Amino acid sequence: MLCYCVCRVRMRVVVVYSDPQFGSHDSLAEGAPVVDVLDSVLPLERAIRELGHDCTLLALAPPLEMARGQLNQLNAADVVFNLFEGFQGCPESEAAIASALEEMGLCFTGSPSAALRLGENKAVAKDVLRWSGVPTPDWQLLSPHGLMDLRVKLPCIVKPLAEHGSYGLTEKNVVEAPEALREQVEFVHQSYGCPSIVEEFLPGREFRALVVGDGHPRVLPVEEIVYRLPAHRPRLLTYRAKWVPDDEYYVGTEERCPADVGDDLNEELTRLALRAFAALGCRGYASVDMRQNRDGRPMVIDINPNTDINPAGSTRHPLQAAGLDYAAFISELLRLAQA
Repeated sequence: MLCYCVCRVRMRVVVVYSDPQFGSHDSLAEGAPVVDVLDSVLPLERAIRELGHDCTLLALAPPLEMARGQLNQLNAADVVFNLFEGFQGCPESEAAIASALEEMGLCFTGSPSAALRLGENKAVAKDVLRWSGVPTPDWQLLSPHGLMDLRVKLPCIVKPLAEHGSYGLTEKNVVEAPEALREQVEFVHQSYGCPSIVEEFLPGREFRALVVGDGHPRVLPVEEIVYRLPAHRPRLLTYRAKWVPDDEYYVGTEERCPADVGDDLNEELTRLALRAFAALGCRGYASVDMRQNRDGRPMVIDINPNTDINPAGSTRHPLQAAGLDYAAFISELLRLAQA
C-alpha cells in the first residue's frame, strides 16, 4: 500500500478550469455526448474542503487575453489546482495558461507548460520519446494530398494530431486498406483542421500506468485494458468505450487493476512509464498508455500530462489498488505543487 502525507496547514486553493461553454472539445465522436468538466471540478472541490482548505473555483473563458486577465484573481492563492484543458479550437491554450501561471510566479499543480506543449502534439511527443530511447510504434503525419507517401505498414490507426481523451476515435480509425485510410485522413482533416498521425496498430495487450511525483516519481499499480468484443471489432479504447455506457465498446471494455502480469512484465511496464514521464518533463501526475507489439514488447502509444482525475474515471482503479483514497491523492498533488 502506498502512503501519502496529508497536509494539515490550511491553504487557499483556487481550482482553474475551462468554462463548460468553451471547453476543449465538442462531440465529434459520432454523436457521443460531451464530457462535462464539472464532473471533475465538483468532486475536486469537495475533496479540497474535506482536507480543511479554502477552495475557490475559477472558470476561464476565451479569448486567451481575457483568460490571462482572469488569472489576476489568483494573487491570493497558496496553490492553483490546474484543471484547465484548453478552449475548443485552440489546443495551444492549455500550455499558454500554464505558461501564464509560471510568469506570475504562482504555485500550481501538474505539469509545466513545456510538458503540456509537447503533450498537445502527438507527433512531437513521439519524436521526443524516440530521441529519449523510449520505444513507440512507427508513425508519420499525413494530409489528404500526401496519401501516396504512406510509409507505415497496414493495419494502422489514424488519429487527430492534437486531441486527447480518445476524442475522434472510433473503430473506423483502425484501417487495413488504402481506401479506408484515405477516408479517415480526410475525415480528420475536415473535422479537426489538422493532419493525421498515422501509427502502426499494435495487436498485443494494452496497459495504462498512472505516474505520480516529481524528482522521484512512482507508478501506481498498472492496469490492463481488457477487450471482450466481437471478433470483427478492433481492440481499441474508443471515445464511446470511455464515456457512453450503453455502447458496445463500453460494455466490451474492462479495466483490470492490478494487471494480471508477471513480475518481469510489470517491472518493464513500470520502467517504461517512468522513462516516458521523464522524457516529456512531466510533473505531478500523468498517465502513460502502452501496448505490446507482435513480439510481446511493450511500447508507449500515448502520454497524457495532467490526465483526467475525475474520481469515477481512469484514476479510480489505480488509486483503489494502491489503497489510496481520493482526498489523500489530491493532498499529495497539492504537496507536490508546493514542493
